[in-house]
Amino acid sequence: MSVGQQRDPVFLPQILRNRAKAPDDTWSFTFLDSQGHEQCRWMAPDLAAKARAVAARLARATQPGEPVLLVFQPGVEFFAAFLGCLWSGRLATPINPPRRNRLIERLVAVATDSNARVALTSADLLGSIDEWRRSSERLGALDWISTDELADDPDLAPAATAADDIAFLQYTSGSTALPKGVRVSHGNLIQDMSRMEAVWALNADSTMISWLPAFHDLGLIFGLLQPLFSGCASVQMAPNAFLQKPALWLQAMTRYRGTHSAAPSFAYDLCCRRIAPEDRAGLDLGNMVMTMNAAEPINPAVMEQFTEQFQPFGFRREAFAPAYGLAESTLAVTASPVGAPPVLRHFDVDALAAGRVSVVADGAPASRTMPGSGRPLPDVPIAIVDPDTRRRCPPDRVGEIWVGGPTIARGYWQRPDDTEAAFGAVIEGEAAAGSFLRTGDLGVLVDNELFVTGRIKDLIILGGANFYPHDIERTAQNAHDALRRDNGAAFSVSSEGVEREQVILVQELERSRRTDAPEPIFHAIVEAVWQNLELALSRIVLVAPGSVLRTSSGKIQRLANRKAYQDGTLAVIAQWEGHLAAGPSASAGPIEATALVVWLTGWLADRLNLPARTIGSDQGFAEMGLDSLGSTELAFALGEKVGAELPETIAFDYPTIARLVAHVAPPKKAAQSGAATSSAAASSSALPLPGADLDDLLASIERGDA
Repeated sequence: MSVGQQRDPVFLPQILRNRAKAPDDTWSFTFLDSQGHEQCRWMAPDLAAKARAVAARLARATQPGEPVLLVFQPGVEFFAAFLGCLWSGRLATPINPPRRNRLIERLVAVATDSNARVALTSADLLGSIDEWRRSSERLGALDWISTDELADDPDLAPAATAADDIAFLQYTSGSTALPKGVRVSHGNLIQDMSRMEAVWALNADSTMISWLPAFHDLGLIFGLLQPLFSGCASVQMAPNAFLQKPALWLQAMTRYRGTHSAAPSFAYDLCCRRIAPEDRAGLDLGNMVMTMNAAEPINPAVMEQFTEQFQPFGFRREAFAPAYGLAESTLAVTASPVGAPPVLRHFDVDALAAGRVSVVADGAPASRTMPGSGRPLPDVPIAIVDPDTRRRCPPDRVGEIWVGGPTIARGYWQRPDDTEAAFGAVIEGEAAAGSFLRTGDLGVLVDNELFVTGRIKDLIILGGANFYPHDIERTAQNAHDALRRDNGAAFSVSSEGVEREQVILVQELERSRRTDAPEPIFHAIVEAVWQNLELALSRIVLVAPGSVLRTSSGKIQRLANRKAYQDGTLAVIAQWEGHLAAGPSASAGPIEATALVVWLTGWLADRLNLPARTIGSDQGFAEMGLDSLGSTELAFALGEKVGAELPETIAFDYPTIARLVAHVAPPKKAAQSGAATSSAAASSSALPLPGADLDDLLASIERGDA
């Protein structure tokens, strides 16, 4: 805290303390299990007691202002640990736990960058932590503290806190090698939540229903902290509970008379395609005041479809609240106010391609319908700026979105150069306007409504998950020795008639390997990217050495490579699209295994929109195009089929039909099933198959900006 800085006593720890002391306070936190049943319910005194217990333990193990890793499964223990950090004046640093040692590199990178000495966790993860510690010297050096049985210290007061003091570090998504911790202050939180409370009409009578992960800024700030700030009831469930059964979200909205929620666009699409008619019976969405649509590009067709399908159950189109934000601005930048329907405008495609804005009538030829992301929050200035000249753009020009105001975070943790580049931007000729945050996103303001048109930065956003191209490129290049290191370009493209973006990898071959058979190379790339990043590639283009375009200083020009790909000017040696040709089928084996092969083939054909005849039992799921959300869904559907609870990672652990069936239905089990499975095999093609082409998981939601 700077000398002479005035202290403000009303930040989240003080708000929690005051609620715990007020006998008439009605705030509550309810957590639902994977079946939608109440696992626990806490009132403010319960949360305060747990937060104090965590704070007291941290006081003995750490110093004020020190980052503390929070490694928890979804649930109440995370909430208590987060508030315990703030109560003690330590910097909460949320990070999603790796699943079965997968994605462990990100945990290592965040531990290294934050320089944390202590990690808080829960008893249910201690077994996994032993594996992590053995696999990483950095994780082995951490002091891992389970918060389950810590003793309360009733007399422990919240640490004295000033507005500019850092509350927590929100690590930006994606890169396992170079994550950046956004320094969010106590004042940032209060400023942002005050504005969201006002624009979205939150009060003590509201009820928040959320499944978003708490280590992601949208789930943490809006889904978890906002209800505590506003004093409204909060009902939470784990992300996987929603992903496996989307109906649970809307059923909780009905049962608890939910008024507020938030989700990426893919979640609304998932509800339309995955909630069966029998699960819609009894839904009542008439209490919904708003549900934010954010965290990934907003699809207007999805909003229309959701409205059409759930209007009979009380949902109103004006409840949709498109918004725009990012971790560097704490959370929200723009918002659509309650009671107003989403704003749609139609733009001339050719003008947009030239960086100009021309609004045309609905149905005009060569037009693109785009949803607005709301209007700037009060005292949050937005400037549309030419990223090269740094001059403010005329109203009819697309430019980079620059943001100012009191919600802008305090820069990146221990990265002064990155902080200056991102947070210290000044508009040319407008020094009096002060500094702005450069978002890296392109957009335009039309009647003060923000329309996000694209991205300058190379970030790829799918299903609410953020992927950095260099992660994809590095993973692919390490998969096969025929690939040239640091000579690839990953990017996304949009296709007519395809709702989600497609991820393309252009990759150079080593000069001596240009005549190698491409199939093993494709297979290695697809499997490596799927296994390590939980991302399904749409196309791989192998090109001659020297074909990948670079700047004069040697940097990969991903936008230029995307244009060359679209223009057909690349020196292509071989390319793979969608899924590889089917390999030989596995032998029939016992009858139960045969039935499962038939069922899985049908499920995958329906899910991936592939002809069943092209799916081989020895073909990798990733080669077929199954993404991380699909793998989670497959685990759930297969578990229901065989009557057992299967781990969500089972499709990664056994990545072909043959291997999965061998694990789930080994011969000794199959022999016991007798004629019953023969009937199942005969009728499996007629079963109602779940899913039809779900978007990529937010498991990836483990990496995401709002």
